[in-house]
Amino acid sequence: MSSTQPLVSIIIPTYNGAKRIAKTLASIINQDYENLEIILVNDASTDDTVKISQEVLENSGRKFTIIKRTVNGRQSASRNTGLKTAKGKYVIFVDHDDLVEKNYVSLLCNEAEKKNTDISICDFIHYYVKDNRYEYNSMFSEYPLEKPEDFIRAWASNKMCFYGAWCCIFRRDFLVKNNLKFPEKCYICEDFEIVMKSFALSSCVSYIKEAPYIYIHHSEQQSIAEIKDRFHYKTYYQAVLSYWRVGRCILRHTQDKYIRNYVMTFCITEKLLRICKQSIRSGDRDYYAQTAKTLNHKKIRNVILASVHFIFKEPELFFKTLIISYFPNFYYKIRSKNK
Repeated sequence: MSSTQPLVSIIIPTYNGAKRIAKTLASIINQDYENLEIILVNDASTDDTVKISQEVLENSGRKFTIIKRTVNGRQSASRNTGLKTAKGKYVIFVDHDDLVEKNYVSLLCNEAEKKNTDISICDFIHYYVKDNRYEYNSMFSEYPLEKPEDFIRAWASNKMCFYGAWCCIFRRDFLVKNNLKFPEKCYICEDFEIVMKSFALSSCVSYIKEAPYIYIHHSEQQSIAEIKDRFHYKTYYQAVLSYWRVGRCILRHTQDKYIRNYVMTFCITEKLLRICKQSIRSGDRDYYAQTAKTLNHKKIRNVILASVHFIFKEPELFFKTLIISYFPNFYYKIRSKNK
């Protein structure tokens, strides 16, 4: 083991991942980076996840810890549990059914060390099991990005394509110092929240245009299995609150007028409209109907109305939000004709 390499903690939350966990762990074990600790957080699985993981890790020669949660708290709670145990200078989060290239850790860690960053980000690749198809995903359509505010501006300008915390490496003491954790009651925007808050609080962020992470799309994904939860108003309500918390954090730490205007005017309302637009563009009428139903809930409407700035600064956005809240069928009919 190289004494000059900083320790990197890889945190893997898992729930009933027996079918895929061995391949995921193998791709981590085979990293060309030596100084790793693997932290597997079992979130009260009911299958053989722990048994399979134990066998793979015991024969790996890698330092590892398996944490067994007795109550299922979902991905955010598991990641936070792993973060408490981590000892590395850096932490990386990997999903239990994805794969990583051999240079995944070294690429991110070398970037973080070279530029002394709080968070470094890379691109990634989608792999669709059903079609046996790979698709490159570029995280940012603008390059280069130099200051943390550049990354927030990219988000505010719709030039950021963000998916997960697994395309990031975080300096652990930066997360601890700023009390940055994954929101445990939010199941849609949990990755988004911790990354965007990191942008706001960081003194240095960097981006690598390489894609060492492979995001696997398959029929047994936890996000698909829990799709009913995404139709519940509480889930959307938590997503809206996540955007509100991010916006509040950004406003406290930036004086950039463009960013501040976006947060105060469009942030929450655009999030809700985008959810509906995506289902319209894909032709998924059932998903749209369920989404529109949840947006009708009083608590979500109250959050929208609390963002009063957008009513005056962008009346078109206000009327779109009004229509989708009170006349969803009319909105769908208009948008579907123009898609």
